Amino acid sequence: LLMQPLRDVSRGLQAEIASAGILAAEIDDGSDPHRTALLRAGELQLRSEQLDSQIAGSARGFVPATRMIEVLHDVLRRQGGLSLVSIRNLPVRGLVAPASQEAVPSPPYVHSIELVIDGRYADIQSYVHELENLPWKFRWSLLELTTLQYPLNRVRLSLSTLSMDATWLGVASS
Repeated sequence: LLMQPLRDVSRGLQAEIASAGILAAEIDDGSDPHRTALLRAGELQLRSEQLDSQIAGSARGFVPATRMIEVLHDVLRRQGGLSLVSIRNLPVRGLVAPASQEAVPSPPYVHSIELVIDGRYADIQSYVHELENLPWKFRWSLLELTTLQYPLNRVRLSLSTLSMDATWLGVASS
């Protein structure tokens, strides 16, 4: 009998604690839109960082944009029997097309080069084979072969690489 009033007070306090816990859970579950938005923004930021990391990992296998011309020229010089007619870089663009023409492209960026070389078919084939066997990857978008005067051929190649950096060092954009 002496303990009953204390038990009643204890039950009342436990009920208040439980009520406060339910209220806190409701706030955590989204009744506070500002807090919910902040939590969602944090989740999206983390997911964005994870995706950027995955994209950067995929781009690592490609020839670095800053070394692309050097690599193409070195393989051409070792090849022999071929002559360089022209080489130019194409405008940098995003891998994913922007929603509008005014929108700025976002990473990863595609850095493309157009290369025109003259030579015999076997020499051109050997050059392309050497490019394919490099430790780096290229994206091939064009290989156009025309015969100038047998046995001389002209090939136009469009190759590109991926980078997380929009800048292209080595050659001015055309």
